[in-house]
Amino acid sequence: MESIYNLVPEPYVEPQKPPMYKSKYDPLQPLTSSTFGLHGTTATVGGGIEQIKKNHHLSSTFGPSAKNSIHSPTNFLKKGSNTKPLSRTTTKFVRTIQASKPKVPRRDDKPVMGLHTSKNFITANAVEAILSVPQMPQSKNVDYRSKEDYGKVPEYLSEVKEEIRRENDMIDEYVRRQLGEEEVAPEEFDAMDELEREDLVNKLKTKWDAVNARYQLTAHRVNFESRGDINRKQSQEEELKRLENDIMMLQRAGQVMISAD
Repeated sequence: MESIYNLVPEPYVEPQKPPMYKSKYDPLQPLTSSTFGLHGTTATVGGGIEQIKKNHHLSSTFGPSAKNSIHSPTNFLKKGSNTKPLSRTTTKFVRTIQASKPKVPRRDDKPVMGLHTSKNFITANAVEAILSVPQMPQSKNVDYRSKEDYGKVPEYLSEVKEEIRRENDMIDEYVRRQLGEEEVAPEEFDAMDELEREDLVNKLKTKWDAVNARYQLTAHRVNFESRGDINRKQSQEEELKRLENDIMMLQRAGQVMISAD
């Protein structure tokens, strides 16, 4: 929490130092045991320093003793005393690889000037262009019509269609067995006679004229007084559309198949 009293400096209080640590054991008491410089042996309990000195070997951990040193203080290691002199039979280094760049010309070197040629570059270029064989343009477009399988149904599509047909047949057979239905024989059809076909087309056209004549009486009307007038007009439109589809189907090229029953 902020307060204006926090801006007032507080007096410094020196912390009190804890008392110095002092072991409860006597520092002058002899050692009970030690392995210092004994090479695997241990001083017995209560032996103290005297037994350690007795079993201590010279130069055990701090190197050779100065009393038994064989090196004289005046015979110290000097510079180059353990190195061999280099051989003076050296050969001069010669670079075997030629420099990749030419040498920089000197300051007093002058370029060769005044050189002329008798070649007529215009005539030479014209002759070279006339005698050269023109390059034919390379077409990058791939002519797919030249392939062997162009315009043919891929084999894998025929296999897929056949597999789908077999699956549908199996499903239909399973459904019929579940519903207990008997297999219905395929319906037989016969071709319609041309005279009968023309007679049927004429009758449909006559019927279309009669329906259209009744439809024209109400075709211009927008507002109808009853719901029956609206339904009558819609039924006439649907009948005209159905008659037109039947006439177009009978007038289509090819034979018309009708049921034999």
